[in-house]
Amino acid sequence: MTDNYINSSRRIEVLRDSVARRIAAGEVIDRPQAVLRELLDNSIDSEASEIIVHIENGGISNIRVTDDGCGMDEDNLKKCFLPHATSKIKDFEDIYSTTTMGFRGEALSSIASCAKLTITSCSSNQDSAMILEVEDGKLIRLEPGRGKQGTTVQVKDLFYSMPGRKNFLKNPSSESAQCRSVFIEKALPHISTAFRYFTEGNLKIFLPVSDLKTRVLSAYSGIMQPDFTSYFETESDGIKVKAVYSTPSQYRKDRKYIHVFINNRRINDYSLVQAIDYAYDAFLPGGCHPICFLFLDVSPEHIDFNIHPAKREVKFRNLPALHHTVTTAMKDELSGFGSKKSISAVNTAFTDTELFTDFNESKVKPKTPVHFDHIPRAFKTDQVRQQNSSASESIFRNERLDRIAAEIKNEDTPLSLYDRKELDSTVAENFEKTAGLLYIGQLFNLFLLFEKTDEFLIIDQHAAHERIIFNQLSREEGKSQDLLIPELLELEKDEEENLIRNMNLYMKTGFKIEKSSPGIWQLTAVPSLAYSGSSSYLEFFKSTNLTREELHKKLFALISCRSAIMDGEIIDSITAYELAEKVLLLENPRCPHGRPVVQTLDREQLYKMFGRII
Repeated sequence: MTDNYINSSRRIEVLRDSVARRIAAGEVIDRPQAVLRELLDNSIDSEASEIIVHIENGGISNIRVTDDGCGMDEDNLKKCFLPHATSKIKDFEDIYSTTTMGFRGEALSSIASCAKLTITSCSSNQDSAMILEVEDGKLIRLEPGRGKQGTTVQVKDLFYSMPGRKNFLKNPSSESAQCRSVFIEKALPHISTAFRYFTEGNLKIFLPVSDLKTRVLSAYSGIMQPDFTSYFETESDGIKVKAVYSTPSQYRKDRKYIHVFINNRRINDYSLVQAIDYAYDAFLPGGCHPICFLFLDVSPEHIDFNIHPAKREVKFRNLPALHHTVTTAMKDELSGFGSKKSISAVNTAFTDTELFTDFNESKVKPKTPVHFDHIPRAFKTDQVRQQNSSASESIFRNERLDRIAAEIKNEDTPLSLYDRKELDSTVAENFEKTAGLLYIGQLFNLFLLFEKTDEFLIIDQHAAHERIIFNQLSREEGKSQDLLIPELLELEKDEEENLIRNMNLYMKTGFKIEKSSPGIWQLTAVPSLAYSGSSSYLEFFKSTNLTREELHKKLFALISCRSAIMDGEIIDSITAYELAEKVLLLENPRCPHGRPVVQTLDREQLYKMFGRII
């Protein structure tokens, strides 16, 4: 069998150096953007104050990168294009402590194997520049030339000697777009360096020296709006965290613009993208994602970039700790957005971006956490809801309201139409005095309109009531309401295990679930707020693979949504006033699903909308 194998096999040969180098080059250089990536790394490492990029024909015909960095003398120029030639490391252990962008010594060697390479460089200790020309990995010429301090690298006719690989390139416009993306990614974190990007001789991007927020806004001017963009930086457990991010007013339907940089290098890591998404969870509607550029400075000994030729993937020593640091930092920063001023007219210029305005800073914000003393009473059925829309009771049990009513009429005596109007008037005056609110009316049976000093408030009645109920459920143990007819719940083994594991949470919320037989359970009681019926909760108990925090939020959000005032429901002025008063006290005026509860327009904005001058 061995003889047959040997006879039928080709002889093993050691590849010629030129062939091996071309094959190895494919690990680093697969298209023009890879060439640009490597050249930019070298220019950044040279401590240049300005880097200029020229692209022709998508980078296939010509890529030229010029910097005013430290440059190379003749001796270094002779070695720079050789395999594994680098000034960044000497020993293997150095890769775990290096802070430079490049360090593997493969870039110029790989480029020289598949393109025509010309380097003009001049160091500070030279009187004149030196010009190096390499083709097919071989030195063509090395001679003195003209040039200022710094380095210019020109790469022409990419894959000219490798037609098979060249056939896999996309059209010039696509390759140019990828080069542009790489240019921005490299320029973004290096704010002390100016960058210019030319395509076919025309200046397309200029990023001057600036702060990080300005750099991001300049690079993504068509994506991020200054009024809805913020910046913060902090440090935790030795990790420096900086972020330029969109407020909850601006979001997308995809994660395209959640970018993570570690030690100034863009990486692909879903876990850290997920950490950012998780931090925004309470502020954005389901299926929506923020715009966020996150920059982390981590000690090199805790990460390894050497697992991927392009250094786009990284190995972490303790990823869960890093994930926790990112989530905590972002959550702490976002926690104040419930009361920060971020008001502007809704921008409809971008079809893939939905903008909402945030709660105004001038709103009443309590100095201590809000504690509601009374449970919002949700209506049991649509019929009862309609009846109560014209009754004197509101969805809130309010001692002040009861006291006002008692002054007008004995509590046991039904209110007449005249008494009802008098009560409404008294309540309105009371709210105008204490909260400065003037109720204008209800729009589309959903939005409550208020005037408050120099501002116009629009409140989503369903979203507002949802948030109020959600907050109370999160703060208190729920009361139960027994069902006349228990609901049967059939569970698979894993679903049953999940139900048992989370039983304490269900019981505290107000659910009562009893085991009838193996795999069969009975739902005998629901929370007193869950008047929408028990059937809507049965599927929830089958939920699996949720963390306790996720389960907690999902359950309370479900109860809140089912129990809140609905879209299309007519409510009286007393209810509207009470709802508005509690909305003004919310620290996070967004419903559990992330939708805004209130929108605000001030007098100046309204005047501008109608072309008036205050």
